[in-house]
Amino acid sequence: MIRIDKVVFCNDDYKIIHNNRNYVLINLKGVQKNHGHLKKLDTCMMLIKLMKNKIVPRSKYLQESVLRISTDEDYKQKILNKQDKNNNKQSYYNVNKGIKK
Repeated sequence: MIRIDKVVFCNDDYKIIHNNRNYVLINLKGVQKNHGHLKKLDTCMMLIKLMKNKIVPRSKYLQESVLRISTDEDYKQKILNKQDKNNNKQSYYNVNKGIKK
């Protein structure tokens, strides 16, 4: 069985390829490991926009994807700082003492 992959989007920095299951976002300025697999084309386009404008994504999954795809070390450090900040955040737990009758 022959597998055909279609190039959906291509510019100077990034290329999006669609295969049967998902989309592959490839950083053309990086090496082979600078790519990520995503489910939707809109997510790929959003990631390209975020990386171009150096905006840190809110989602942990998207943060990991940007760390894998991007080659800009300052931008990667910015994302790692955000992840450390989120991991050290104090959480609030409301203790339920039951209802009074």
